[in-house]
Amino acid sequence: MVDFSLIGKEIKILRSALNLSQAELSEGICTQSQISKIEKGEVFPLANTLYYIAERLGVDINYFYDLATNPQLSYIEEVFTQVRELLHRNEYEEVFNIVENEKKNPLFINNRKNKQFLLWTEGICIYHLKRNKRDALKLLQTALELTKMTSKLMGEREIEILNSIAIIHFETKAYEDALEIYNYAIKNYMKIPYHQDPTIKIKILYNKSKTLTRLNMLEESTQACKEAIKWCVKHNSMFALGSLYYHIGYNYSLLHSHDIAIEYYNKSIQIFMIQENKVFVKHIKEKIDELSVLLD
Repeated sequence: MVDFSLIGKEIKILRSALNLSQAELSEGICTQSQISKIEKGEVFPLANTLYYIAERLGVDINYFYDLATNPQLSYIEEVFTQVRELLHRNEYEEVFNIVENEKKNPLFINNRKNKQFLLWTEGICIYHLKRNKRDALKLLQTALELTKMTSKLMGEREIEILNSIAIIHFETKAYEDALEIYNYAIKNYMKIPYHQDPTIKIKILYNKSKTLTRLNMLEESTQACKEAIKWCVKHNSMFALGSLYYHIGYNYSLLHSHDIAIEYYNKSIQIFMIQENKVFVKHIKEKIDELSVLLD
């Protein structure tokens, strides 16, 4: 059974991922209203129209035909979810094996965004498994270049890749390079008109704050944390909130403002207790005890 409505839905998803409006996608191909009808599944585009739409979206036209005849493309989303969960647990060997297998999969080879995801995760794995900074950065840069098809703003995926590049610079003590990329990433993230994943900005600001601390720019680091906390509050998110409060406390401890440091450490404990993170709670309580001795 062929379901052509899936093509319209996928066109809308890819267009949104590239931050293209219907008018921009239709330019030189068809009318904006035609794109609207295609995305709604009201009409099916002619072969030549679909060819030019696919070209602008960076996919092979056969991808759409495959989608219409094989709607089980939720498999791709399952791979994405599995990889992200494994990365969160630092299981890089397992992720690398998945990437190697999916490199042979046409669903990833023929779709620019899917291929980008594989290159991105491969770059992360190459760095963590082999500590090969040069090859890792090369893969991440290639991934970034894959979707530079228009003069439009970067999407959230591209911002996340920038974050990964900056992390590698940070971990190899190239702090100035890392800071420059974090600033560039935040600047581009804030240009995106609609944020689907608000945690991206929190990640970047937290990583930026750690970099600023290494550069002994403690006030700037604390300010980055406070900006991230405001973003958490705005989006009702507890993501990294405990770590942000902890890092502010750490900065104040470096400034020998021990009473303020303890205040922020206690705030971080409250968050970690809610999240039932007993390891962090124990660690921070030990920090508080150390500072309390200094205050006596």
